[in-house]
Amino acid sequence: MENSKTIFLAKNISEILYQIKNVSGLEIVGGCTSIKELPEKSLSVRDISELKMINHHERYIDIGPAVTLNQIIALDKDRAPQILREAAQSAANHFIRNMATLGGNICASVQSPKSIKRSLYAPLLALGATLKFRNTENQMSSTIPFSKFTSVQPKHLLVNIHIPADDWDVSVFRRSGPDGLLTDESSSYCFLAKTDRGVLSSVKIAFAGPIVFQDLELETKLLGVKLPLSSKNIQDFLVSAQVSFEKALEQSGEKKQTLAEEFLNFTKYSLNQLT
Repeated sequence: MENSKTIFLAKNISEILYQIKNVSGLEIVGGCTSIKELPEKSLSVRDISELKMINHHERYIDIGPAVTLNQIIALDKDRAPQILREAAQSAANHFIRNMATLGGNICASVQSPKSIKRSLYAPLLALGATLKFRNTENQMSSTIPFSKFTSVQPKHLLVNIHIPADDWDVSVFRRSGPDGLLTDESSSYCFLAKTDRGVLSSVKIAFAGPIVFQDLELETKLLGVKLPLSSKNIQDFLVSAQVSFEKALEQSGEKKQTLAEEFLNFTKYSLNQLT
């Protein structure tokens, strides 16, 4: 007898939390573009209106996990980070992006320690996003910095992605690997820089694919440096970046040295935008 699949329904967050709490083995799914077949028990949140909200504020934007990648691309360019829209645009094709959700992109990236990080992972890391969850046991909400996110805890539901929307003078997004496909060769890179009176006041660098890389100490090495950057500024930073990235490679056990070459090439290109 073939294994049957059971699809559960919910109209709002309260009903989702009830189902998660009472149905053993229930898995929450979005547009189902990242899975080959449905789990034994599943509940799609893609059409839950409470999870499809987009709220703009002066310095940040709140996005529900059921918002699709095409909806992110369509966000007002003056009110949403450019690299977020570019990253969404780089994923798959228009048809897939119309079904794929932000929450699915995030959660699929941490299905296992070896999961290849999806296109929006690096931008959310660089932007300093935070994730808001609801706990089915006590109905309480909790937030976690995206940099600390490794998995969705049992009995928890992702309900909001809080993204700072600062003005960046330089914004670079790059993706490697086959266009429109997610493979072991896929990775994303983000570089953000802010200037104040001719000096660098903030720098954010993130890389995500087979490994995740962000080094806060490395980012501070350029703070206070006058613009335009000199060739020596760039070369010195690239030396430090190579050491830091290769250390992260070694610690992760990842043996693809091409990742270091990609990271350094992307970083060199980004720094050249400040010359």
